[in-house]
This record gives sequence, structure tokens and C-alpha cells, in this order.
Amino acid sequence: MVASCGPASTPPPSPQASAPPAFEGRYTHGSLQLDIARRGDGYWLDIEDGGPGACAFSAPALRLDDRLLASLQDWKSGAVLTVRQAGNGVEVLSEQEDDRFSLAYFCRDGATLSGSYRPVSDTATL
Repeated sequence: MVASCGPASTPPPSPQASAPPAFEGRYTHGSLQLDIARRGDGYWLDIEDGGPGACAFSAPALRLDDRLLASLQDWKSGAVLTVRQAGNGVEVLSEQEDDRFSLAYFCRDGATLSGSYRPVSDTATL
């Protein structure tokens, strides 16, 4: 066995835990507008559409890891709307295959809440 008298090697830096994604803000997807706000220990989701699809959805959401989950219990037992980070914006979807049409329930004329939403800049005209 060989012993070294030189300086001790420095352990590699420990990986920094990445900050959890910030969801708060206003996002758009076509004519849909999604507002996400902190409320108590959770979040509040509000999606509205003044366009031909005329969608409307408002509900509390809980954070689970890197996702926000809102129950669709009033519509279908066990159904959940999921919001997750997607690049610069967020994606709204239903992760359960059986519930892939659940987000259309809140709209008219074949529209749906699901999609990729981009952030609205503070200087944009609404």
C-alpha cells in the first residue's frame, strides 16, 4: 500500500439542489388566458377564454414536486388537471389516459384547456 504525504484531495462539490419552478404568473395559449396565484399553502388556477371555445375553469391546486394538481372531482371522480413547467412556459394536461378528454368538458365547440401556455410579459398589451 502506498501512502501519500501530499495535500489531501478536495472532494467534488456537492450538486446544488435546483430551485423549484415558479408557477405564479399569467400565461396564454391562443385565446386562453391562465392565471396562477399563490393562495395559502397552495395555488389558485383560473383559465378563461373569450373566444369561440368559451372555456372557463377555476380551482385550487396543490404542488406535488414539479407539478400543480387541480382536482376535477366535481366532473369525474379521480380526474386531475396537471400544470407542469415546459420550457419558458407551462403545459396544461391530464396525465391519465382515460381522462384525456376531461379538459374539453370546461369548453364549448370542441375546444379544450390542454396545451402549451407561454408567459405574458409585463409590458405586453392584454
